Amino acid sequence: MQFGHLPLALTIATYDWNPRTAAFCVAMHWLPNADSLVEKAGLAKPGFHCTVTHGILFAAVVAGLIWPFSAHYALFALAAILSHYAADIGSTVGLPLLWPLSKKRYTLALFKDTGYWGWGMLRGYYAQPMSWVLEAGVTAFFGYRLWTIYG
Repeated sequence: MQFGHLPLALTIATYDWNPRTAAFCVAMHWLPNADSLVEKAGLAKPGFHCTVTHGILFAAVVAGLIWPFSAHYALFALAAILSHYAADIGSTVGLPLLWPLSKKRYTLALFKDTGYWGWGMLRGYYAQPMSWVLEAGVTAFFGYRLWTIYG
């Protein structure tokens, strides 16, 4: 999922709908992709994206670090990061959800991996019908959540 990450993160924020929670959920939802910046900067080997930061341990550690400051936001962090994994697991690249216990990659193989950076990735992803189905579903659910809030 590409642009659908944003309505997915904002959907989580609707359970405590305010600007602070919305910004926090978007940041936490995108946090696993910080590994792509590390790789692009040459600080990690090619193939680092979708490894350590895409496992359940990463989500638990981030939530655990936030917990002493706010249990409320720790739960939002956990939900936002796990929803990122839910959005990514449809890709054929797969996610190492049980890292470091296992390097096995889990995938639903709903759409072909087209990379993680640039226009080629976007064109390749949106050329696949399933991408439109998934993103439309996420966006529709976000609309439903807003409708329940604002009626």
